[in-house]
Amino acid sequence: MKTLLKKNQAVSILPEDVQGATTGKVIKSLKDYLEIEISEPEISCYKEGCSVELFSPAQEGMLYFESVVENIQDNILKIKSSDNYEILQRREYTRIPLDRNIKLKDEDINCHCIDISAGGMKIETEKKLDTEKDYTISFTLEGSATINCYLRPIRITKNKENGKYIVSGRFVLLKNIDKIAVVQYCFKKEAENKNK
Repeated sequence: MKTLLKKNQAVSILPEDVQGATTGKVIKSLKDYLEIEISEPEISCYKEGCSVELFSPAQEGMLYFESVVENIQDNILKIKSSDNYEILQRREYTRIPLDRNIKLKDEDINCHCIDISAGGMKIETEKKLDTEKDYTISFTLEGSATINCYLRPIRITKNKENGKYIVSGRFVLLKNIDKIAVVQYCFKKEAENKNK
């Protein structure tokens, strides 16, 4: 763990109270524990002994592990290190199939979601989208609140079979708590698929 998480590295933290989900900065990485600095408003959502899930980009992919908060001092969490971690995927974000109809709100365009990752989603739509524009989207995942953000089209291709457009886009202004919810959803679905 010490070699995977380094000083000043960003880490997303999800406590039991999901309202406290935030991104922190590693200020100390030792064999037995990590010290992570988070912002003041979220510190009240953390308690000594509470379980946390941590996510951080690593060279091989996305590092994920569960641990326990050992101590809290000011806005610094002392978290027990763990050798029981997983590298979720080689890319930073895994794409998971998501068969769901969504709406691009500002244009009132109905579209169909093909897959999702913490970085964005792939959709199918009858109208060609503009790669210079951000589209307001709203969607839900299993057991989560509605996620609102923007989708910026990056690549658009035409499906020759049905004439619809396949749009790969990235999320813009996705709140940290929502990003963690999407990462967690993708991780759980990936684990479910591997165990089938």
